[in-house]
Parts: sequence; C-alpha cells; structure tokens
Amino acid sequence: MNKTVRNISVVLLLIVAGALLIVPKLLSDKNKEPVSGNPNQQNQMLPADAVIVKTGELENEVSTVGTVVANEEVEIKSELSRKITGIYFNEGSFVPEGKLLFRLDDADIVARLNKLNIDEDLNLKQEEREKQLLDKGLFTPDEFEIRQTNIEKIRADIEILEIELAKTYISSPISGITGSRNVSKGSLVNSSVVLTTVQDIGKVKIDFSIPEKYISMFSKGMDINFTMEGYDESFTARVVSYDPNLNESTRSIVLRAISQNKGNKLLPGSFVKVKLKLEKDENIMMIPSEALIPKLKGQSVFVYNNGAAILKDVETGFRSEKEIQITSGISIGDTVLTTNILKLKNNSKVKIEKLN
Repeated sequence: MNKTVRNISVVLLLIVAGALLIVPKLLSDKNKEPVSGNPNQQNQMLPADAVIVKTGELENEVSTVGTVVANEEVEIKSELSRKITGIYFNEGSFVPEGKLLFRLDDADIVARLNKLNIDEDLNLKQEEREKQLLDKGLFTPDEFEIRQTNIEKIRADIEILEIELAKTYISSPISGITGSRNVSKGSLVNSSVVLTTVQDIGKVKIDFSIPEKYISMFSKGMDINFTMEGYDESFTARVVSYDPNLNESTRSIVLRAISQNKGNKLLPGSFVKVKLKLEKDENIMMIPSEALIPKLKGQSVFVYNNGAAILKDVETGFRSEKEIQITSGISIGDTVLTTNILKLKNNSKVKIEKLN
C-alpha cells in the first residue's frame, strides 16, 4: 500500500512540474504581437509624379497597311476554241492599246466566208435578171421578194463569220506591261485559258483600311504618305474613293488612293505602310501614355484627390507617340498620376513629388 501511494505521488509531481514549464510558454506566445515590419506601413505615402489635364490640339495621323493595285489589269483570253498560229509580243514589254498579241487558226472561217461571198454574188446577179423580168411583167413580185430575202440571209451569215474572224485576232484592250506568256504557238486554247495579262502601272491604286471610329474624319482629296519595302523614299497618293460597306469582322472601311508611278517602282501586289493625316482636333484632353492602366475590359487612370489616388475608368481616342486622347471618365483640371501607378491601389495615400 505504501509503495502504491509513493508511485502516485511521483506521477503527480511530474505532472505539476511539466505544467509549470509549459503554461508560461503558451501564455507568452499568446500575448506576443505579430511582426509587421513597419508599424506605419498602412499610413505610408507613396511618391508619384502627376500632370494636370488641360485642353490641347492633336494633328491626327493614322498608321495602317495597304496593297498596291494596278490602275487597270486585263486577263487576255480567247473567246474561241482554236489553235494559236502566231504570237506578236515579248513578255514584260510595253504594248499600246490595240496591239496584236495572238493570232488563232482561221482557215475554216475564211473558207466559209469565201463560199458565202460567192453565193451573194450569184444571188445579186440573179436578182438583177429577175428585176428586169418583173418590170416586163414576166416575173411575180412574190418570187422577187423571196430572192431579196435570200440575199439578206446570206449577208447576215457573212456578218456572223466576219465577227468570228475578228475574234481570231486577239489584241490588247489597254496600254500597259504584258505579263508572262502562258501558251505557245500551236497550243489549243479556249475561254478558260489565260494567255497572258496586261497591266497599266503608269499610275497605281493604293487600297488600305482605317478603323470605323475615323470614318467621320477623312474626306476625298486628302493626301497620304506611304513606304514600300526595298525603297528608302516615301511616296504620296491622293484618296479618290472608299467602299461604302463596313467590314463586319474588323469594323473598318477600305479607302483607295491614286499614286503616280514614275519609273514603275510600285509593283502591283506590293505591301505598303500608309500614314493618313486626318483633320486637326482642337480642345481635346490628352494625357501621357504611361498614365494609362489597361484592364480586362477597358482602361483606367489614377486621379489625385485630397492626398489619395482614386481609380477612374476612362475611354480613349487617338494616340500619338507619347500621348493619348481621353474622351470620357475625367475632366479638364483633374490631376492624373503618371508614376508608381503599378504600386497604387484605389484610395492609396500619395505624395506628389513633381507636377506638370
């Protein structure tokens, strides 16, 4: 019995000793404040530069891309299914309007035409004899009218063959530079075969597109500048027309300008970079581009108000090299922050270091 009491006493002493060691530690950890680095962090003011929004003017310039198109371009084809008997031009050479390019086999047409000419002569002679008989009352008017009808039919057939014969002479409908020759002498051709092409590139068309929002700011007669790969110089063209249909997928409109092509430097199909100066805008709001904060939907800026940065959604317009137009969201006289904007949050405390 004494041994049992002694063992219980030892256990109790161990428990009490452990409690004396552990409890003060737990109390100490509970009362200990978390480390926060700088106790004044929430009240710290971030330095930032800012600008005051003022009215200004902007000489709008739109940069886009375009394509060179020949002033006139024609695919040369045969209206008849026949063999080529002659080729009368050199590839890549200038040909005037009306220049004979190809000749087709016309032997059967000529033979049929000769036959009809002979028939016409015979019927004309017969008509002359029958008219004499008619005047003497030895020939009926109905029979004489049949003879005249036969002559008219022969002449109509002759006219048809003459038109067909003319189609065996394939000439250039415009003045221009010929393309590659796709056929050879003796080739059998038809209306689906492109024999060659002729392009008028004395002047060229520049087709390019601009976004929908610029439509009200362009007009016919305005000049554009453009550059092309391989040339250091800048070329000019004048806007002459536009496509009235808006592209639904790109929300843009296609414009066409005409450029004189001295030296034939501008080749159809070439890619060009276009700059179009639109009408000058006055009394608009412009801010530095670095003040703009892109979002998933739209854009924002930080406006300084009573020591705090206030986040405001804005809508933008034209963009220059260093500035961007603001169309709504802020007002003239507002102070817009331009630096440290990635560190700011809405209602962050701010200290203006430099104000422009």
